[in-house]
Amino acid sequence: MIGGLPETLTVGGREYPIRTDYRDVLQVLEAFSDEELEHIEKWIVAVYLLFEDFSCADDVLEAVEDGFDLGEAVEQISWFLSVGKPEEKDRDAPLYDWKQDEQMIFAAVNKVAGREVREADYMHWWTLSGYVNGVDKDDFWTFVISIRDKLNKKKKLEKNEREFLNKNRELVILEKRKTREEQELEMRYKALLNRML
Repeated sequence: MIGGLPETLTVGGREYPIRTDYRDVLQVLEAFSDEELEHIEKWIVAVYLLFEDFSCADDVLEAVEDGFDLGEAVEQISWFLSVGKPEEKDRDAPLYDWKQDEQMIFAAVNKVAGREVREADYMHWWTLSGYVNGVDKDDFWTFVISIRDKLNKKKKLEKNEREFLNKNRELVILEKRKTREEQELEMRYKALLNRML
């Protein structure tokens, strides 16, 4: 339906109501970037975060045992997350990270929406995605993304881009997510250093 916002996903011929607020989807995206989760675990988390009928991984696993088609659910979730567009097969390295870029993203989106979207009690994922797609090409966030894109493709940066990168590496370079084990090891190392100093 043109202009409609999906509220359900169909798996095995049955329509399942889904959680469509962008905050729910951002939780799914955060799970996808969790280095501690196996590939299949990420999709199980996605199912219980999005499908209203499930509240935990055990619910999903029980449903799979009873015939719920996890593969079809994955396809439906992929369709929903990509706002109805076919999935890109040849993806380059990511150009942004919702967690790291949160302030830049929402500043850009708020300009498009004409309001602070995080204050909305509810906003459909596809609505937020439309705002993201409407961000001006001259916005600060798109400038940062353009530098990342050039770095990913090993293209030469313009002088102003090089200067910006040198002064703002923490904004431009996407952080590699650390596992809990790596975070704990880093904290122990810092604590040890603090005791020695």
